[in-house]
Amino acid sequence: MSLPAEPRLTGAQLPTALPELAASCRPVLAGFCACFDHRFDLATVLPALLAAADPAAQALGRELHRRAAEGIGGEIRIDWPGAEAFLAPHVVAGPLIGGTAAQAAQVLAMLGAPVVLALADRSPTQLGCLDPAIRLTAAGGTIAVAEAVPTGQSKPPHCIFDYAAGVPVADLVPPRSTRVIVRLADDDIEDDPAFNAQLPSLARAAGAMILAGLNSVPAAGMAPALALVAGSAETAPRAGVAVIHLELCDFPVPDDRGRVLAAMAGKISSLGMNLNEFRTLAGPAAPLAGGMLDLAARLGLDRVNVHADHWAASLTRGAPAREELALASGCLLAATRAAAGQPALPARYPDGASHQAPPAPDQPLPDGWTFVAWPAPFLASPTSTLGLGDTFLAGTMLVLAQPADQSLPRLDDWRSLL
Repeated sequence: MSLPAEPRLTGAQLPTALPELAASCRPVLAGFCACFDHRFDLATVLPALLAAADPAAQALGRELHRRAAEGIGGEIRIDWPGAEAFLAPHVVAGPLIGGTAAQAAQVLAMLGAPVVLALADRSPTQLGCLDPAIRLTAAGGTIAVAEAVPTGQSKPPHCIFDYAAGVPVADLVPPRSTRVIVRLADDDIEDDPAFNAQLPSLARAAGAMILAGLNSVPAAGMAPALALVAGSAETAPRAGVAVIHLELCDFPVPDDRGRVLAAMAGKISSLGMNLNEFRTLAGPAAPLAGGMLDLAARLGLDRVNVHADHWAASLTRGAPAREELALASGCLLAATRAAAGQPALPARYPDGASHQAPPAPDQPLPDGWTFVAWPAPFLASPTSTLGLGDTFLAGTMLVLAQPADQSLPRLDDWRSLL
């Protein structure tokens, strides 16, 4: 059933529209990262790290302590061979699906939207984390994860250390709820030969493509990884994909960020990041709309997106109403996950969520550009902050991958949520 022509929705009615948006969504192609996560409660594990005899454990503990004190999340890579064994008794949950592309695919499949994931690691652990409805490439076409035959051995887990604002962690009380991703090894991209070979035909039906994973590639593998991802970013639009989105993610090696953006300039149409990543990229004092406009001009973009704890905003050449719906859908799905501690379908806005006015444009914009912002439902004490940005990304792609002529619901003013 198609949605009626531009129905009006209040923000509170948005959950009812998501299943129909999933039904009309064109396929989303998702590459090139997947892993599995072990989740930890930092308040529980930090004392053990700081008290350990192993200097590597102490060093990790000090870094996690520093980040919690400043409310910093992000991603780091450590060289500690004994980490997995030391941390095993403290695992709160896992294995859980990880990686931006795979996390977004998981949410889209949960919603019932079509999604094809580039996946080279088809080990039992990796496949066991994925929604059975996600499509994978195989000889002659695609198959559901449920049909895939497990092979090979998985990579080491990513360790996710959650902490919440106001909940004591050792001798401090964090000012912000977030998580730190700790990688125990470098991850190359998911170089899936069948996906690469089928990309031209897959792209003819697709509405959007997600690119991610270059932030964890080791130096020796960066050149071929960049060539593959940049090549995909050129192939997909030639086949008709309108939205080629690169999710920036956190780069432990800052020079790699510049190298990736230089290689992807002119090949992607959309760039997304969280507020900390934006400040790192644009400068800590950069105005929001002005910094986004500079990025768009430098990289040849049609859309720049920034998501934060209390809001999400985009600078776009697209239809403002469609972008507003994309932001609202992403925010709702992320807040629902924060409350549930895992991907979940929203029946309503989470209990206890509050809304604040989102930012306004901080400078006049050139013709053809629009600044769109939406308040995010904010939970002071989320169950988990794992995967919220990736879940937000899935919600935006749910809308941006709709057919260009699809009539979409128009949201009432965001002030109805306040």
